[in-house]
This record gives sequence, C-alpha cells and structure tokens, in this order.
Amino acid sequence: MCRPSRSFRGFYWLVCFVVMFACILSADAQNPDALSPYFEGKQVTVKIDMPATQKGVDIYPNRQPPLDAKSYGDRMKQFGVSLQRGDSVMVTKVKVNKDNVEFQLAGGGYGTAGDNTDTSVHFTPADKSSREKDLENQISNESDPDKRRSLQRELDSVRRDRERRDAYNQARAQDDAARRTDQVGMKRQQGGSRFNIRVNTKAMGDSLTPQVIQDALAQYVSFSGNAAGGPAGGHPNANGPGGDTGLATRPADQGADQASGLKKGLTREQVEAMLGPAVEAHDRTENGMSMTSCTYKSADEKVQADFVNGVLVQYSVSSR
Repeated sequence: MCRPSRSFRGFYWLVCFVVMFACILSADAQNPDALSPYFEGKQVTVKIDMPATQKGVDIYPNRQPPLDAKSYGDRMKQFGVSLQRGDSVMVTKVKVNKDNVEFQLAGGGYGTAGDNTDTSVHFTPADKSSREKDLENQISNESDPDKRRSLQRELDSVRRDRERRDAYNQARAQDDAARRTDQVGMKRQQGGSRFNIRVNTKAMGDSLTPQVIQDALAQYVSFSGNAAGGPAGGHPNANGPGGDTGLATRPADQGADQASGLKKGLTREQVEAMLGPAVEAHDRTENGMSMTSCTYKSADEKVQADFVNGVLVQYSVSSR
C-alpha cells in the first residue's frame, strides 16, 4: 500500500487553506451585496429637502455633525430642490463603493450617465462674404472719390446684412440655450436625489449591515415599517407613509396638478380612470430602471406619462 508523499500532503493542505480563505472572503462580500435587495423598492420619507443632482447629500457617520453642510448648501443653491421635506419616495438603488454607499432615491438624481446636462449653444459669427471682401479691395484701390463713395455705400449695405443675420442667429442661440436650461431644470426636479454615506466599506466588511445604513440616515430619512424590518426585495410597502406606492409622492396639499388632477404617485389604473386608455405605450430603460411610457390624448391636450412598477413618476402636458 502506497502512502502519500510528504510533498503531496503539503500541497493538499495548501489547497484546503486557499479554499477556506476564499470562503471567508466570499462571506465578507455577501453582506454589502445584501443591502440592495433589503432596501431597493421600499418606501421612505425624507426629513430634509434634497438637491436636484446626482451629487446628492454627503453624510459622514463618524463626524459631528454627520451632514456636510457646506456642500449641501452649495448644491441646493446651484441645482435647486428635487425632493421636499416630507416627500415619500422609493429607494431605487443602493450601491456599495470602496469609500461610500450610494443610497439613491427616486432615480438617484439627474446628471448620471445618459443624462444630458449641457445647456450651452455655440454661436459663431458669419465670415465675410466674397462680395464684401471684394468691395473692400476695390475701395482700397479706387482713386475716384465718387466711385469710392458708391462702393462704400454698397459695402455698408452688405456688411449690415451680415450683421443682421448674425444678430438674428445669436438671438436664436440664446433662446435655445434658455429653453435647454428650462428643460434640464425640469428634468432635475423629476430626477430624485441620493445620500452618499462616506464610510470605508472595505474595512467594515460584514459589519456593513442594513441597520448601519438606517442609523447613518436616521436624522434625514424616516424608514417605514417595511424598510425597517420587512422582507427583502420586491415592491414598496403599500401601507407605507400616506399609503402611497410611488417613486416620489407628496402629501395631498403638495405637487398636485389642479388642471388635470394628475400627480406623481398615482397608479396607472388611477391615471387611466381620469384620462382613458393610453393611445400608445412602450417599455424603456432609464438609469437602470424599467419604465413604461404612455401617451394619452384628449380633444385639447396630450399627456406623456412615465410609470415605474405601475406608478406615475413623471409626466408632461401639452396642447394639441
């Protein structure tokens, strides 16, 4: 009977050690991955106004105070408000990075990949035409005063035409830039926001639990019973704050469109009870979220509505 050699036994124990070490690392890595299914799709209520940007609000749990007030104020001033204090919102994504945890609300804030934030419109004055250049050359080479005056009058007319076209095109560019600024501002208001919880996630390992996240955000977020201890994953708690299940909803006295009765947080069934069936509907993906875009038409208006999990998250109304 042959016995394993000493070198073989050493190799065997080395393999066992490597496998055990890999299992330990895997166990440590499981915990951060569990944050997403625990929180995503749940309803929370924000206790502070949130800036309309993907930069969000920086929270440092190991500092006092935890909230970075300077960056918070700067972002509120620069980007405005997307979520107001008291808004009930959906947790749409929780992402664990090396030095922070992104706690994204109602889309995570406008300005992520795929969002067009460029509002600039470039205007370039027209070059001189060949006729204008030719007239300038003729004037410089003409000695007869009468002919020079005649050429100068023609040159002035050609030059004024060019300057009028430039002024018109510049005004159009400025109008276009203002329109783009308004569009981006509207999209920012509809894009949600986020908290950036600044912690060393790698060093924390398996101590980075959902309770740690809730404790870090306790001053700024009210977690519903579903988010605090309900089953992981799935959909928002229908019995959350205000009984709403939307991506971003507000109390009854806020955010309502008096003209049509539309407001964020209505279900698709409620919307179609007011507007009738959609004349068009198609699915799309935006910022990693699956959305259904529906078009409703009446005699006077056209409504474009976007739904996430059957809940109205944004809409626009235009005249037909």
